[in-house]
Amino acid sequence: MEIKNKLKQIIHETGHHPFLFVGAGFSRRYIRTEKWDELLRHFCEEFSQDEFKYDAYAARTDEKDYYGQQPQIASFLEKDYNLAVFSDNRFIDFKQMHRKEIQAGISPFKIALAERFKKVAYDREDKELDLLKKLSIRSISGIITTNYDFFLESIFDGFQTFTGQDELIFANLAESGEIYKIHGSAQKPESIVITAEDYQQFEKMASYLIAKILTIFLEYPIIFLGYSLQDRNIRNILRTISECLPQNKLELLKRRFVFVDYSEGNIISEYTQTFENGKSIAMTKVATQDFMPIYEAIYEVKSKYNPRIIRELRHDVYELANETHPTERISATGFEKLDKIEEGQLFILGVGVQKYNGHLVKAEQIYEDIVFDNQFFNPVLVVEEYLPELLKRNTGGLPMYKYIRYYSGELFERIKINVLKFQTLDSFLNEQLRRSKRNYRQSQANITVAGIIQSEGKEEAYKKLIYLEADEFDVVQMERYLGELMNSDQHILKGNCA
Repeated sequence: MEIKNKLKQIIHETGHHPFLFVGAGFSRRYIRTEKWDELLRHFCEEFSQDEFKYDAYAARTDEKDYYGQQPQIASFLEKDYNLAVFSDNRFIDFKQMHRKEIQAGISPFKIALAERFKKVAYDREDKELDLLKKLSIRSISGIITTNYDFFLESIFDGFQTFTGQDELIFANLAESGEIYKIHGSAQKPESIVITAEDYQQFEKMASYLIAKILTIFLEYPIIFLGYSLQDRNIRNILRTISECLPQNKLELLKRRFVFVDYSEGNIISEYTQTFENGKSIAMTKVATQDFMPIYEAIYEVKSKYNPRIIRELRHDVYELANETHPTERISATGFEKLDKIEEGQLFILGVGVQKYNGHLVKAEQIYEDIVFDNQFFNPVLVVEEYLPELLKRNTGGLPMYKYIRYYSGELFERIKINVLKFQTLDSFLNEQLRRSKRNYRQSQANITVAGIIQSEGKEEAYKKLIYLEADEFDVVQMERYLGELMNSDQHILKGNCA
């Protein structure tokens, strides 16, 4: 009862239904998937017919390798496995069956790996699974997972799945009724993260992915299931979170993170992970082999609305807003405030043409207002209604200080995160743009607003003005230039503000 009551308390305090962060141990528990070394051993022996091939690869790796021994073994395996597929007659049927994928450049090893994960079979009489299915109706906001298999999709029927970093970073996430497969899926073999090179690429993009879903970590209870406390995946993800937030924000996670450690006993304690940067993340640790009290705690805190319905409703309303003619005004209750409506209180979700009430706007209208000051937006509506939703689709940030300076209320977490994230001009640039900036500044003699306009021409200068430092900006010249540019090209903001 102690575990159940503690988790219920955590869920109640956050005011949100939890996200599950699911690892390989979860699938191993219910559908008997192999351990990582067992999986790699199978493929090593399959292509080489040598039962010691895995051990030969292991002897060539360093246990202290940053990404771990298994990813490096997977790198050796992938190269040799693919070569065998292309040269060994034993794989003729495999090549014929997957001809299109192979011709598209997808690794044969990952295709074979995906095939192994496509089969899902579990005990239909399992009481834990029976309760887990019930959680999907009104008790789980969403799921983040590093698993490739389809087990979660089969249990959480109706949840929408997003696969891989690229899809997640650019998707309009509803944070309700969704599964985020951050290490890829058997449905898309090319998305699978398993080799050292895959992990290296994942690490390069990890900060963008974490920034995309940072609001989830700060607002929702997160329950980690199927991981070891020593799991390198989790430690690297937590480290990336620590790099994105100051320590005072990391303290908030203590009341939201619950790590379920599969071990004997039923013990609740506090666990702290400290990183090389001197920061730390504290969380609640639950040591148990019995997941029923965990599922019961989640199940007993029900939502009035099915997460799938909320997701679809959000999507439909915002799609309508995006497609409506800009002279019309769409009015809708703010979804960020749905959980604040008192029990029994009636409310209306209205969509229609309104002249004086709040309305959803587009990012380009915000940019236009910054330059021309012509939209006459109510700062309260901008901060409370527009920005929380616009920032979901504009992960590169939006100009917002014009409105924040006239707002006296408490900022939503998503806005706070953006304020923290974008405090310098350099923070708006990705690594590729930073490299381009260094190269451009070395080749350009006159690094000023006027100098770049003269060098690049008015139509192209805005693409290079982002390479200026703060003390090199002439605000009057910049305002004049942007105004002239936007007046001469009515459509320049489209595609540049998403």
